[in-house]
Amino acid sequence: MTENFNILVNKLNSFKLRYYLYRLLKGLIITLFSLLMIYVLFSVMEYFIYFSSAYRKILFFGFTIFGGLLFIQFTGIPLLKLLHILKPIDTRSASVMIQNNFSDIKDKLLNIIELASISGNQYSNEIVLASIDQKIRELKIFDFNEAVQFKNLRYILLYFIISLTVTTGIFLVNRNVFTESTQRIIHYNTEFVKPAPYTFSLINTSLNAKKGESFTFKMKCEGDEIPQMVYINIEENNYLMKGMADGNFEFEVASVINPVTFYFTDLKYNSKEYNLLLLP
Repeated sequence: MTENFNILVNKLNSFKLRYYLYRLLKGLIITLFSLLMIYVLFSVMEYFIYFSSAYRKILFFGFTIFGGLLFIQFTGIPLLKLLHILKPIDTRSASVMIQNNFSDIKDKLLNIIELASISGNQYSNEIVLASIDQKIRELKIFDFNEAVQFKNLRYILLYFIISLTVTTGIFLVNRNVFTESTQRIIHYNTEFVKPAPYTFSLINTSLNAKKGESFTFKMKCEGDEIPQMVYINIEENNYLMKGMADGNFEFEVASVINPVTFYFTDLKYNSKEYNLLLLP
């Protein structure tokens, strides 16, 4: 091939390099923006709602898997093609992309690539080379790299900067939205109780009972405001406790048959869970 053709090939290779750099930067910004928005959304929801262990597990693995797939699709693949670990676009595909961005080129670039692949047994090499050189001279005024405009990333980058600014603002106002929520989502197997404006304090010093005998659960509610009704949840069933003086509540089980798990609740806030054991 002629020197002009080699120059054209170098220009096409330069375009492909610039194209994958563009895709890599665009993919990186999209990935960071998407993960940041999802992280903020999950953190705010968890901070106010206090999801159960099962839901936090879904949030944790959902974020991890989605983030991994997002990184592979928008960042990993362009990077591997940029490094030629994966096969990048071929010269013909690159030519079509360039022609789509320069209307004046029309089919000239693609015709050059097709002429270069014509076998010498079909046409005279001199005629083919002359035709290629003529078309290449017509394309010298075009800078193929202009088909990839990095300035188009400014809109995506602007959204990312806005989201980063909002996230920073939330962090400065109340960093616990991220620190506490992140800890609870990461430790999804650990039980976390939503803080109440009052506390449920178990009065019983011993949580052991003999089988068949009665047992009285005693609890004291302390805080700026005391709920009028408090329930004891035994094995997922709520039972109204008897209100006593000074925020004390009691509930008597006539006959304890099996070990039970229980907690106190006013149907808005829950205490931590306790276990009543049977003595041998």
